[in-house]
Amino acid sequence: MKSSYRSLVFLLLSYLILLLCSCENSSSGSTTETATGSTDNELVQIEDFSYLGAFRLPGGTYGVSNVNYAIGPLAYNPDHHSIFFAGHDHHHAIAEFAIPELSLSDQLLDLNVADEPLQDFISLLELPAEGNPDALNRVTGMLYLDGQLIVNAENWYDAPGDNKDTTLVATAGNDLANSAIKGYFELDGAARAGGYMAPIPAEWQASFGAAYLTGWSSVYSIISRYSVGPTLFTFDPLEMLAVGTDSNGPVATTPFLNYAYGAGHYLSDEALVNEEGGASALWNYLSNGVYGFIVPGTSTFAVFGSSGGVNSGIGYKITQDNGNLCGGHCAYAADDYYNYYWFFDVREILDAEQPYDVTPYAYGAWSVPFDDNGSHSIIGGTFDEESGVLYLTLSKAGQVGTYDRPPVIVAFQIP
Repeated sequence: MKSSYRSLVFLLLSYLILLLCSCENSSSGSTTETATGSTDNELVQIEDFSYLGAFRLPGGTYGVSNVNYAIGPLAYNPDHHSIFFAGHDHHHAIAEFAIPELSLSDQLLDLNVADEPLQDFISLLELPAEGNPDALNRVTGMLYLDGQLIVNAENWYDAPGDNKDTTLVATAGNDLANSAIKGYFELDGAARAGGYMAPIPAEWQASFGAAYLTGWSSVYSIISRYSVGPTLFTFDPLEMLAVGTDSNGPVATTPFLNYAYGAGHYLSDEALVNEEGGASALWNYLSNGVYGFIVPGTSTFAVFGSSGGVNSGIGYKITQDNGNLCGGHCAYAADDYYNYYWFFDVREILDAEQPYDVTPYAYGAWSVPFDDNGSHSIIGGTFDEESGVLYLTLSKAGQVGTYDRPPVIVAFQIP
């Protein structure tokens, strides 16, 4: 009798254990299916960007400029597998170079050098028939679209902060020297919006109500005109492409990320602190977000650039520890600079009540080949939608002579 009772209890316990395991497995299977079935919502990490190699740009003067001391913004041209490149910072000129085979060598002289430019440097900022009323002299971003080249630019020292012009269009992107010019256009948001441009991946276009984004950050002087953190505005560049060459004026934008100085809502509460000993690792006076885009197939808005002063602090017109007297803000330690990234969750951007409510889910220093421990900062970028390759400009990293200061272009596979 006792044996039968024990058998019955054992059977009941076995059934209960089996039932519990079945429910747990069912629940676990449902969770796994949701995670693996939502690849569009995955967040990427900096380790997911795979280094593909680098190349150099040729020395010499082509047209009105050269690649030394370059401003650095890029735009990919799928027609030629090439990049539009903004050259010497005194000339505000643009050329086009075919992309050579990438090299994984860590030796600068082993890198392949692009051929002479497909299009020589030409200063588009001097071409509009109406002139350049706001004296724009820095190319901040470019986008090649439907055979036309859209160029964002600014006056690097707009002391009153009242410049409105941001954008022009070269109607013949593959023949800049003979292109008609449209503009200047005025992006709503002015210097807070008029920098990097990128397509919005198809899976996010309905949510944003737009197919393209534009943005910028506090890159040059007069921080009061900027966003104290990277921005994301949406706009319709086709409006500019469709109008006549005598058109200019405002272009509507919608802010989804914007830490406008005047509103006092900065990406970091300590962003504008000047003191020795340390600075905000999230965003500070030395932080520059120079290229931003939504990584296709993910929920990541990625911004790349540079920062500094996090370890030693930041001062204004100070003498650094190497004896250098700074002309503006700089780190107390001369080697306290690094390339940087800021990754935002697109879902949080879309759900935020205000464009300044979002903080990055990941950010920090990023060691890039040929950046010499951060002394060669990221100053521009673009990506090839078809191949998923991200190209970034490293300032002055290609020096091989006494006086040359050309950049190096590094490439990464987008995850």
